[in-house]
Amino acid sequence: MTDSLLVWVLLAPLMGAVASLFGKLIRPLDRPLSWLGVASLAVPIAALVLLLEPVISGKSVRYALGGWPEPYGIALVLDGLSWISCALTTVIAAAVALFSLGRRRYGAGYFFFLLMMVAGMYGVALTGDLFTMFVSFEVVAVAVYVLIAWEGTATGLAASYKYLVLSTTGILFFLFGVFLVYRDLGVLSISLISEGLEASGGVLSSPAMHLALASLCVGIGVRTAFIPFHTWLPEAHAYAPHPISAVLSGAMIKVSLFAMIRIILQFGGDYLLELLMWIGAVTALAAVISALSQSDVKRLLAYHSISQLGYMLAVFGAGSALALTASFSHALNHALFKSLLFLTVGAAVSLTGQRNLYRIPPLGRRLPAFSAAFFAGALSISGIPPFNGFASKGLITAGMKGSPAYPLLWVTSFLTIASFIKLGRIFLPGEDRDGVTAGGGNPGALQTAVVVALGVLCLGTGVFGQTMARGLYRILHGTAPASIPRLFSGGKLLGVLPAAALGAAAYMAVSTDIGSRLSRRVRALAPELRTVLLFFFVGLLAFAAVAY
Repeated sequence: MTDSLLVWVLLAPLMGAVASLFGKLIRPLDRPLSWLGVASLAVPIAALVLLLEPVISGKSVRYALGGWPEPYGIALVLDGLSWISCALTTVIAAAVALFSLGRRRYGAGYFFFLLMMVAGMYGVALTGDLFTMFVSFEVVAVAVYVLIAWEGTATGLAASYKYLVLSTTGILFFLFGVFLVYRDLGVLSISLISEGLEASGGVLSSPAMHLALASLCVGIGVRTAFIPFHTWLPEAHAYAPHPISAVLSGAMIKVSLFAMIRIILQFGGDYLLELLMWIGAVTALAAVISALSQSDVKRLLAYHSISQLGYMLAVFGAGSALALTASFSHALNHALFKSLLFLTVGAAVSLTGQRNLYRIPPLGRRLPAFSAAFFAGALSISGIPPFNGFASKGLITAGMKGSPAYPLLWVTSFLTIASFIKLGRIFLPGEDRDGVTAGGGNPGALQTAVVVALGVLCLGTGVFGQTMARGLYRILHGTAPASIPRLFSGGKLLGVLPAAALGAAAYMAVSTDIGSRLSRRVRALAPELRTVLLFFFVGLLAFAAVAY
């Protein structure tokens, strides 16, 4: 009975998408069927709650679709890693869907593609074989391609096309890896591949299998958007509809990261960890420098998505059980505060019709609830206690203790604070200006409730960060942790002060004439498409060469 619940995690959003599609076909039912489609997300929530008990005890729940066992059929597998991935997807998708319902401009067609994207992300998280993972990635890609361009603007269409080209190129690398695995091992089941590799002496015993793992990592790396596979993300996240920016940053790139982590762990790719640690640290620092140079508010947030993902990748590369817990902790916390930031900043853009942060008037008095929610998100991403970013960055510090890559993350931390001092000006109290409304009135009650709820979650998961970390450790590893570092000790709280002071100094430096000129030069750094494609092959060579 328990295992049959698993299929409903995948089926419910598909059925909700079909219901929304009927709303597109039958105009009078557009609104009710959109609500029905969104309500379908209650089913995965209930199923995941009921399935938590076996997962937290270290068991894997398996369900063979159609009764066909592996390797002949498709198996859904729920373990600690996939449970977290599905839970994160559900929370962010539900918040974004409810927020979207607050604006009538998003009709049934929009919810059809949104729910198809959610179903695809569940498929990526739950599948037990590489080919179904490929199909699920493509379901996500098609839905995202449409949703980025949903508003029909020239910039949105261009960003959508760039995403299509680069994600298609990336999935070709993935398919090449699938081909090599099937040619040499004759199976595509992830668990059977793991057994086959272990029996043959490991992935490094065969150059073909080593190349296959490198190709799979590069293919997923494009969807995850760490350097050098990141170039599609700033445009896609910046020019998509605001709720879609929130779900792309909050959920989609995390699901891809988790899929790559699963493959690396199950295929015995431990030799890649040091490379990933350095890639993550460089990604975090380079992206935050780009973020700090931006004047477009959504591009600034988009670069921070890349930067924060660098934290997750770097600490995963540290390789310990605590480091893995820290990576997932930061992924969950980032999902909450980054979706919150995109929704609140998106509301400011919609209200004023401006994307340049120097042209958006202070909206603190006009949008008090949104302003409070924004600052909850800004304090979270900046690692200020007692918000959740402080808790997960404390775990990252513990997980990377002694690592030579950690200083790059420490520099990233105070540059992040500088970025949000810069961005925070748009939500400060100020004089209410006439004619500030460009795309409609103030956000409605439903939208306000969503951002307030996300703000409360950012606070709650920070205050109870220690408890959250213990729970994540148990879900991931099936056992209680021997110890979790104290997150709110006096020394750690005082340790925020130097970062805050350096962040303020960095903000003042960027605000000078010299800083402004340097920012313009950084913004002008935009590689051509052929250069980006060259990056993909350089990345493949890096992943392939590390074994030698």
